[in-house]
Amino acid sequence: MRDTRQAANMRCVSDVGSGSRLQRLGALIALVGALSLAAYGQPSPSSGTTSTPDSVLPRSFVVPLSVVDEFFPQVTQEASTGQNLTAVGNPKATRSVIYANAENSKKVTITVDQYESSTDASSAYQQAVEKSKIPGFKPVSVPSVGQEAFAGTVTMGAETHVGLGALVGKLIVGVTLAGYDATPDNIAKLVAVARKEEAAARAAQGASGDQ
Repeated sequence: MRDTRQAANMRCVSDVGSGSRLQRLGALIALVGALSLAAYGQPSPSSGTTSTPDSVLPRSFVVPLSVVDEFFPQVTQEASTGQNLTAVGNPKATRSVIYANAENSKKVTITVDQYESSTDASSAYQQAVEKSKIPGFKPVSVPSVGQEAFAGTVTMGAETHVGLGALVGKLIVGVTLAGYDATPDNIAKLVAVARKEEAAARAAQGASGDQ
């Protein structure tokens, strides 16, 4: 009986530790509006988003592999694309693209969330920033991207995730690295990709007639 209780207690401690790690990763995901949890083999969260399969942004809203490969040559394939299941608030359309290396040990995830108004986008952005303020999340100083930008890191086991989220009018653009250390060089490359993504998303938005 004592062994049974001890085993149960050990499971509880394990669950608490796992929950803490997921919470820290969730904060980073909320911040950048970026990572599809499928990339980590985890179920998607209940984010309150009203997105449906019909509300996926055109592929042109996200930069192609050639742009990402320019900065992260280890990434050689598009692993998946579709809705951004981690979007904050109630976007009217989203797009997530995950680029990876052959072993899926290194990933660059790019997301774009489009809202009905710049006010809605700003509100969702601030909500994501607030959600990041928990133990384990480390803010990272980055140059300006979009109207506002916020970046940070979180580590799960031996793997570090570095994410950046930017407010761009009615859009929230996110770029997240997985399997890369948070070195100054990698952060500079992250910002460079984010700026190219901002330009691509703005151009696609203009082409769609939704400014």
